[in-house]
Amino acid sequence: YYSEEKTFSAPSANTQQGNNLPSKVYNKGLKDLEDNDIEGLLSKLSIDELEDLNNDFDPDNSMLPPSQRCRDQTDKEPTGPYKRDNLLKFLEEKAKTEKDWDDVCPYTAGVKRGKVYDSDSGRNSEEPDTGKMEMPIEIDLDDDEEELECALVSAPEKDLVDLAGILGMHNVLNQPQYYNALKGKTQDETTGTTFNGIIQSYVPKIVPDEPDNDTDVESCINRLREDDTDLKEVNINNMKRVSKERIRTLIEAACNSKHIEKFSLANTAISDSEARGLIELIETSPSLRVLNVESNFLTPELLARLLRSTLVTQSIVEFKADNQRQSVLGNQIEMDMMMAIEENESLLRVGISFASMEARHRVSEALERNYERVRLRRLGKDPNA
Repeated sequence: YYSEEKTFSAPSANTQQGNNLPSKVYNKGLKDLEDNDIEGLLSKLSIDELEDLNNDFDPDNSMLPPSQRCRDQTDKEPTGPYKRDNLLKFLEEKAKTEKDWDDVCPYTAGVKRGKVYDSDSGRNSEEPDTGKMEMPIEIDLDDDEEELECALVSAPEKDLVDLAGILGMHNVLNQPQYYNALKGKTQDETTGTTFNGIIQSYVPKIVPDEPDNDTDVESCINRLREDDTDLKEVNINNMKRVSKERIRTLIEAACNSKHIEKFSLANTAISDSEARGLIELIETSPSLRVLNVESNFLTPELLARLLRSTLVTQSIVEFKADNQRQSVLGNQIEMDMMMAIEENESLLRVGISFASMEARHRVSEALERNYERVRLRRLGKDPNA
């Protein structure tokens, strides 16, 4: 439809004044028109013609947003609030009353319409088999091999490098030369213009190290014991020099706080003996939202108990416990964790690597349901309705 050639009867911009003879203007000739001529043509169109012209666009143009690829059919005033049952009933009645489209070729039993594809030959059965290629490749080479050999001998090595890349001889080129030849780029000093070209090594960027964690553990313990309302996050990640007794004391002090929201103990080399206090913290803290115990030495049994303890208050939103010493959890532990996550209605993010496909799938579905509950609460709706 869009490849059809349209004509307009309009005065040409190159004609002399006084010549009122119309001329045929094609799509490719619209560039020769002046702005005044186009405005004159548009001024002579009616409102319906302008509307049709405005709706004349390519629906398959991916450069346009979807809102501009569809015809605007919203001129009708709304008849009332949206009712799904009434809409479906109206569409069914309208479909029954409207006349079906007329087929160009009426249906006849046993007769195939259109072109039939032949899977053996890979072509339409109506097309004749000529035994020739549709687009034959023509190679313009002289029969004189001596002249061709002289041309290759006298050619500069830079051109031979490009020719070798085009022919796929990647074993005699380095990678930048080969890819430049395929992309049509010229060889330069960075890639080398000869077959012995040496590529320069990549100089990595210097990235400064992350600063050390300067959290004052003693100050956090005292503030947690006093239930400081301003202390809502405790982060001792990567602090392996802190003794296990201090970490155990920190966890016990966190149980006294009613305002802590985020507790991070990643890469602190804690084991089950220190992390058992987290079970009491999860079960008693109504304000805790995020718990991070990644990169430690916790056993799968304790991780399962930690996830099971989140069902008491159901206030934990994010639970991270990946990269432990024992990478394989076991099928029974994974099923226990999966069922704990399915029963929890508050968890939105779980950082645990499950090996079982069933556990990954069911955990993903459970988290999606929890996200849907949050969305319904945000809209003021009852998620259990």
